Amino acid sequence: MKIKKVVAALCGGMMMVMSVAPVMAADAKGDRPVAKKIVQTAGRDALGDFAPDFARYNDDILFGEVWSKNDVLSLHDRSIVTISALVASGVIDSSLKYHIQTAKSNGVTKEEMAEIITQLGFYAGWPKAWAAFRMAKEVYADK
Repeated sequence: MKIKKVVAALCGGMMMVMSVAPVMAADAKGDRPVAKKIVQTAGRDALGDFAPDFARYNDDILFGEVWSKNDVLSLHDRSIVTISALVASGVIDSSLKYHIQTAKSNGVTKEEMAEIITQLGFYAGWPKAWAAFRMAKEVYADK
């Protein structure tokens, strides 16, 4: 799949486990993909007792609503937006690696990831791109 849009967004990242069927079906007319519901429990699993509102926002709003609007913006493209935002924000930790793994699961190829990070190097900073490349190489090594 070719990337047709240049997107930018700011969002937070954290370690999460997300389940979703990566293939989308078309609607009855075949015009538009039907959204796949994202089921997320990482917030409740990690913070449910300590910060129940934050856990609910993470699981039900961020993933249950925002990521589940994948009939409008595909999971492939949402992954690209998320990785771009994390790298640009300097979030070069385990959450970035998680989102690179998720991007791979969402169909972002090694070649696309290399182009994404190269592009980010010029706009977000060369050292951030180097850090992102280290993680991406690990994720895509077992291709």
